[in-house]
Order: sequence, then C-alpha cells, then structure tokens
Amino acid sequence: MKLLALIFSALLVSLPIAAEESSLTDAKCAEYSSDVGAGLYRACFSYTGQNWTHADVASISFGADKPIAVIPLQYTQNGAQPGAEVDGKNIGFEWNQITQQELATRLTAAGFFVLTPTIQMYGENWDGFQGLEHFIAGVHKGNPHTQTILLTADSHIAVEQNPFPGAQMLVTGLHARNYEWESIIQAAIAGFYQKEGMGNIGPRVRGGFSDEEGSSKAWHPLIERAAEYGSTVSIMEAAQAIEIAAKAGSIADGRTWAAPLFDSIVAGMSAYACSVGYQLKTCH
Repeated sequence: MKLLALIFSALLVSLPIAAEESSLTDAKCAEYSSDVGAGLYRACFSYTGQNWTHADVASISFGADKPIAVIPLQYTQNGAQPGAEVDGKNIGFEWNQITQQELATRLTAAGFFVLTPTIQMYGENWDGFQGLEHFIAGVHKGNPHTQTILLTADSHIAVEQNPFPGAQMLVTGLHARNYEWESIIQAAIAGFYQKEGMGNIGPRVRGGFSDEEGSSKAWHPLIERAAEYGSTVSIMEAAQAIEIAAKAGSIADGRTWAAPLFDSIVAGMSAYACSVGYQLKTCH
C-alpha cells in the first residue's frame, strides 16, 4: 500500500490537477462538427481540411486568475509521429513525456495554471492531431497571454526545411510574432547553452515550403492555429536527440542533465507573465 501511495503521489506531481473548470458547454459545442476530449481537455471545432492553418474552434476559458501554460505531448507510441532517432530507436515520446512532466511540475510550483494535453487523449492518428491542435488553439482563443511550449528533441539530419538541426525556437510564420516573449525566453536559456558549449539558433519561422497539411515542409498547424489567437506558442528543440543522449548518457538521463534548461524556460515564462500583469512570487 505504501508503494501504491508513492506511485500515486508521483503521478500527481508530474501531471498537475486543476480546480478550474472548462467554459465549454454542450450548447456551445453543438455549433461545431467535432466534439472531442473530456473535462478540461474537451475541444469543439469544425474542420474541413480547407484553410487548414486556421482553427474554427470554440473558445475555451477556465476562470483562472493565474497565468496559463500549455505543455503538450505530441509524439506517438505508434508510427504516426515517432520523433527523432537515437541508435535506431525513436525517442520522441520518451523525451516529450520527460519535458512535459518536468516543465509542468516547475510551472505549477511557480504559480501557473498548467494544462498538459497529449495526443493520446485524442487518438494517435490524424483525427487525434486535429483534436490536440484545436484544443490548444481554443485555449489561446479564450485566454490572453496563454503560453504554449512543446519542448522536444531535433533530428541530426539536415534537410531543406531544417538546414541547421539542433536547439531552436520554432515560431509562427503567418501571424504577428511576439518578439518580446521570444526575447525573454531566449535570454533566460542562453546561459544553459553557453555552459554546455552548444549552439542555439534561437527563434526561427518553421514552414512555408509546402501547402500540404502534415508535411514537414509546411507551416506547423499546432503553432499556426494557436498563433492566430495568441502568438506566444513555440515548438522548442532542446538539442539534437543524439546530443542529448551523448551529453546525458541516455535520453532517460536527459531528465537530470536538462534540469537547468527546464528551470530556465520556466523562469522565462514567469518573467513574461509578470510583464503582462500577473502576480507571481518571482515578480519584482
């Protein structure tokens, strides 16, 4: 029983539970063709495949008096989106799960209302990605200054749309960027990369080489759909996956190695929240 209690306690720490409730109602969702997810993670939207960078989605608010952070998990345990490889093994899910847990725990302690949506909540398939991405867009639509960061690991293979793989901050290419937010995050994490002797490209627009939804050359729907309602959204590459494994010893050990990076990202997100009027214990 003691072991079960410890496991349950660990789960509570890694995936925070919020007292706030979603504003979505059955009446509101009846206006849209899709109603997916449950509880805090319910999303209602209409999707036709046309104009796919736009999210026709119901606004989701929570009545929270705290700054809102969305820390998603987008990688699958099947072959739909497995992520980068290390020694022939896809590590997208493992690393994204680590970063989600570590950032969510720190952000909750910092005073944020944290949402941790996963692709598994909506299905590891095309429809599931629509659900996840429209949920995030709905949260941005309903809550000014929402910050979404998906911290992942890059491939080491250079391609046209990613000529310099490694640490970088992918941002919107279709909507007005929030340069203040980008600068605050970058200033916060600079010390980590300097200490590790690693490069960091910084903010970079992702996409524009293809109009095909889902193509790695196209605009990223998770970023663009949310950025229409609030451009404080980024997919951040912590480093190349093979760099993480080499520096830490393994992807699993990256949890400890990257702890200063997690701390720095949360410090940056907190500084931005303070700058737009939220009162956190770190605000001066």
